[in-house]
Amino acid sequence: MLHDTPTTPVAPAELRSRVAATVRALRTGAGRSLGDVASAAGIGKSTLHAIEAGEANPGIETLWALAGALGVPFGQLLEEPQPVLRVVRSGEAPEVSSESAAMRAHLVASTGPRSRVELYDLRLAPGEVHDGHPHTAGTTEHVLVTDGGLRVGPSGHEVTLEAGDLAVFAGDRAHRYEALRVDTRLVLLIEYP
Repeated sequence: MLHDTPTTPVAPAELRSRVAATVRALRTGAGRSLGDVASAAGIGKSTLHAIEAGEANPGIETLWALAGALGVPFGQLLEEPQPVLRVVRSGEAPEVSSESAAMRAHLVASTGPRSRVELYDLRLAPGEVHDGHPHTAGTTEHVLVTDGGLRVGPSGHEVTLEAGDLAVFAGDRAHRYEALRVDTRLVLLIEYP
């Protein structure tokens, strides 16, 4: 019998600890040095050390860079082992903000290593542009605007979306997100090859 197990919001300290353990395990499991992974991610060795020690609060950009350097999907750095049934109540998913705090991402769901899919609930503040770094080759992003308005897409080919509109584009090239109104909210599904 499956039970609907309620979840509680992930405390920042728990999320830091989760990211620290995962990054450290992935790096050491691959036999890579702090300097090698830091260089590949474009961050300082001391920053990576602080992340692995659970002493840093890395933003979305840093986590994306680390995920790329480690060759894993972004969500793998945030998630905990999955129970038989997982329920995520509104506002309870792990949250990561961009360094400017203009984008808040909640990892709602992700799948296993064979066919990796991540589902995010994103909220963006207007007036800020979030430049997305290219993901792994063959990655596809699906963006569904649920509230507000958004300009999104591969850099130089952005489109304007309103609530209810969907855009699908290659996530393995530079791309941009720009909220056009207050309280812009969207669902982002990322498919990794």
